[in-house]
Amino acid sequence: MKSMLLAVALAMAIPAAAHDYSVGSLTIDHPVLRVASPVSKTGAGFLTVTNRGRQADRLVSVTTSASSRADLHGTIRNGNVMQMRAQTDGVPVPAGATVTFAPGGLHVMFIGLKAPMQPGAMLKARLTFEKAGPVDVEFKTETAAGGNHKH
Repeated sequence: MKSMLLAVALAMAIPAAAHDYSVGSLTIDHPVLRVASPVSKTGAGFLTVTNRGRQADRLVSVTTSASSRADLHGTIRNGNVMQMRAQTDGVPVPAGATVTFAPGGLHVMFIGLKAPMQPGAMLKARLTFEKAGPVDVEFKTETAAGGNHKH
């Protein structure tokens, strides 16, 4: 009986450890919120979006009650300077492709965080895709200095 309960508990823990979500033909993997310190008022969100479908989609917005704003940003090099640019038209997710939100590239900028974000804390957000629609996810908080996030 104990081994059966242990097996059930482990089986239930696997999806939680995977930290991924689905909507339509899209899979959202391992959302992470990286902050400079737990009291930072801004943070960068990273994740991957895989489109297993035959039709392109587009991430059009991210919303949360945990910050004043959540903007889609890209980072571009202008000479020797890296600059963030708002992705005002959203982020395309081509059919059969994976789009990676990672340091130095695409990211979700959470501006005006309303509470301290301790490492391990979860930030609830809604991603809205043009075709697949909305999906609720949780970004797991880590500090920039201690982060070892890999996609």
